[in-house]
Amino acid sequence: MSRARTPVKPATIKDVARVAGVSFSTVSRVVNNSKPVDEPTRLRVMQAIEELRYVPNTLARGLQTRQSRCLGVMLPEIGSSGAAQILEGAESYAREAGYTLLLMTTAADTSREIECFSIMRQQQIDGVLWAAATYTDAHRAWREHHALPTVVFAQNFSSDGLPSVLVDNYHAAYDATDHLIGNGHRRIAMITGDLNDRAVGLDRFRGFQDALAAHGIRPDPDLVVHGDVSPHGRDTASEGSGYQAMAHLLPHRPTAVLAASDNLAIGAMQFILEQGLSIPGDVSVMGFDDLDIAAHPMLRLSTVAFDFYELGVLAARTLIDALQGAEVPAVQLYPYRLVLRDTVRRL
Repeated sequence: MSRARTPVKPATIKDVARVAGVSFSTVSRVVNNSKPVDEPTRLRVMQAIEELRYVPNTLARGLQTRQSRCLGVMLPEIGSSGAAQILEGAESYAREAGYTLLLMTTAADTSREIECFSIMRQQQIDGVLWAAATYTDAHRAWREHHALPTVVFAQNFSSDGLPSVLVDNYHAAYDATDHLIGNGHRRIAMITGDLNDRAVGLDRFRGFQDALAAHGIRPDPDLVVHGDVSPHGRDTASEGSGYQAMAHLLPHRPTAVLAASDNLAIGAMQFILEQGLSIPGDVSVMGFDDLDIAAHPMLRLSTVAFDFYELGVLAARTLIDALQGAEVPAVQLYPYRLVLRDTVRRL
């Protein structure tokens, strides 16, 4: 029988200082990048770290600096391409800035979100990136009693003191509707999101309504159906909702449909095609978000696009800037553009 190998004791900061011939504080400055160190000394310390395979004790460092160098991310879910791209962008920027991420999913459930906030606070997370849907009295009550720096993305909660990063949903929906009107459409339907969700639901719906009004088109209540825009585009629920919404809309003979998400639009397209109609020959369709599937050769969906990855980068940058004492804007609107493919025709 072979003898059990005695574990090698991990190197300490004292070991690094001894091998490099410097003080403990000099090693700490190099590891934490807290104060300038001349280049020859820094190189000696880095060589000692490599030789000893020294791994800094982040927990102990956090107790000293009162910073964990870890950020929390709260997403409703991570199954969609949009959520994955946001997370990738946030992680990339955070990593370059010396932070790690702790991810938790919430299903956009208020009680779960508050539970996640509490867990992250207990874990001494420095700050949180929160993909929110609504801001309730329960959220306000928790934040009144607990300090945890938070940046919201995809919603505007700046009136509650939360820096917010989001797409200009109102003007994006306005411009999408204006594009349909510019192509001769006047019987334009909309499949909205949940109107309790201000950004994806209410702001996009308001943009649609105001574009109609600007062109003297009276809104028809029969041409508006509220759909299920699941958090960050959970595909099956949203597509099924779009399918059902189109079943209601089609008898009212719209010539064009604006959907509050690409997945709603895809569900609507499925119903239209199943009725033996063509897109855009009989009904034009426009989506929102420009998910990867929108560019599929079988769909070629016209839509509103923005860069999910860069939205994640901007959210992470805003939070880290705030943690480092910088003054950050209350609201930052990320740019969008119309992507015109094959699902809208001129009448």
